Amino acid sequence: MSVSVDKNNIQLEDIKSSFIGSDRHKRLRDFDDVLEIVGSTSTYQRFFLYGILLPLSIFESIFAINLWFLMDEPNHWCNVPRDQEENLNLWKNLTIPREKNGDFSKCKMFGPNDSTISCTAGWEYDFNTVDYHSIVTDYDWVCDKSHYATWVYTATNIGRALGTFLLGFLADKIGRKPVFIITLVLYSVGRAVSLYFAHHVWIFMLLSVVTGMAAPMFAISANTIGVELSGKDYRAWIYSFTWMAVVVGLAIVPVLAYLVPNWFILGWVTILMGSLSYLLLPWIPESPRWLLSVGKIEKVQEILKNIAKWNGTSDKISDEEMLEMLREAETYQREQKLREGESVLKLFSNRTVAIRTLIITFAWVMNGLVFHGLNLNSLNLHGHRYLNFFLVVLMEVPGGFFGGILTDKFGRRWMQVLFFLVCGIACSAASYFSAIGSVDDTTSTLSVIISANLAKFAITMSFLVIYIQATELFPTPFRTTGSGLASTTSSITIILVPYIVYTGKTSMTTPWIVSSLMSYAGMIAAAFIPETVNHNLPETLEEAGNFGKGRKFWSFHLPKPTLKNDS
Repeated sequence: MSVSVDKNNIQLEDIKSSFIGSDRHKRLRDFDDVLEIVGSTSTYQRFFLYGILLPLSIFESIFAINLWFLMDEPNHWCNVPRDQEENLNLWKNLTIPREKNGDFSKCKMFGPNDSTISCTAGWEYDFNTVDYHSIVTDYDWVCDKSHYATWVYTATNIGRALGTFLLGFLADKIGRKPVFIITLVLYSVGRAVSLYFAHHVWIFMLLSVVTGMAAPMFAISANTIGVELSGKDYRAWIYSFTWMAVVVGLAIVPVLAYLVPNWFILGWVTILMGSLSYLLLPWIPESPRWLLSVGKIEKVQEILKNIAKWNGTSDKISDEEMLEMLREAETYQREQKLREGESVLKLFSNRTVAIRTLIITFAWVMNGLVFHGLNLNSLNLHGHRYLNFFLVVLMEVPGGFFGGILTDKFGRRWMQVLFFLVCGIACSAASYFSAIGSVDDTTSTLSVIISANLAKFAITMSFLVIYIQATELFPTPFRTTGSGLASTTSSITIILVPYIVYTGKTSMTTPWIVSSLMSYAGMIAAAFIPETVNHNLPETLEEAGNFGKGRKFWSFHLPKPTLKNDS
């Protein structure tokens, strides 16, 4: 029996005939069918996106990126006492040796008899380009202490890996909202305490692990709630819009650093801004999908009634009918969970799901390495450090906007392949222009910058799609755990990014070559991820295993929107 559902004007008799019957478990298997009745893309969903997820995404990016500016390392050289009226460049020519690339040495000075020795009186920092005092400049984390900042970044990435896996597991066990609150506390309290221990590098590293644990799941847990409150037609826009909101936050931080040229004050400003998230907690519900998966039907009904009130659909269904439908859906999910269990290892009990988990994890790793590598490698580009960073970040605005539109119109799978391909070609072009150009070659330098920004534009769209695909491929009991597994693996491998970028100190082409190869590898993996556009979210492991079966590899047509009660 086929049912046509108008999201905003559904008739109660149609609901009854569609959802109640002897074969109801074959037709009512997930939360989407019930959500369509109260509204899945209406007023409440717009409020949650623009009123809750928008500010949260901005605050999260401010939290996440402030460490980059707290530990900003400007150009520096050995401090050799001089008359303040002495011309600086002339004095440096007399006292500072040059490296092979023609730049003044950062860690050496001339000693007796034209010998070169390590700095004996500290360092001078270039505050003319950007007048900003960071942890690095205040505590001289340069030369023999230059690895301190690398250690802190590594500690942060270790925290990201731990947090993604542990908190992702907790999100499926205790709920999305409690995990969001945990990440908010870790972010705000952890970073605030760390500001007072920057001079103790080991304590600062430990606290960086703590704050790093919050980084991925702060956004994932909040966005998961938004996605699980919405219908399939709204999911891509949620990720696309919140991605653009993240860019706003990223763009705010360098402006703040320019206006507040002191790392300690900047740290507190960003903490206080991010802590505004606490004010939004009363408006954030627990995910009704998760509540249904653990049998808390009454709470699900309470949330749905609130959504119906916002959307003006309270008269479309009675409390009794809603409760009956939720019980049917919960019964089916409970029966499935008894057969499947909830351990993350269960993802590998189904051969199809296991293969797809490995593929999407690999694609996520390739994406993460390229994405973060492009961000960090912007520091190797010639010009103003903050401006280079801003330009790279700016590419995420059109990337986030067009990524959502293109994947909704043309599908996730082949668009993901295309995005990886474009990124690979752009990185290859950047490698070529780096090889044929020189430091003083304006044309090649501009070509590298354009290629780098094109690569960032493409990988941003790819990163958006990988989040959407993970959400749409994993079943409800494993949604954040599965995404967490992929994100954790990516977070672990991101530790390699500083070392990949560091090769650019001796060969400008190497980071680009590595990035292009990883993009092509991600492209191949993406081709084997099934199309998920226009599909309901799978609620069980069995549904996830059957997802996409019967579609040919070279199929380019998109599936028509369907409801499970159509099957």
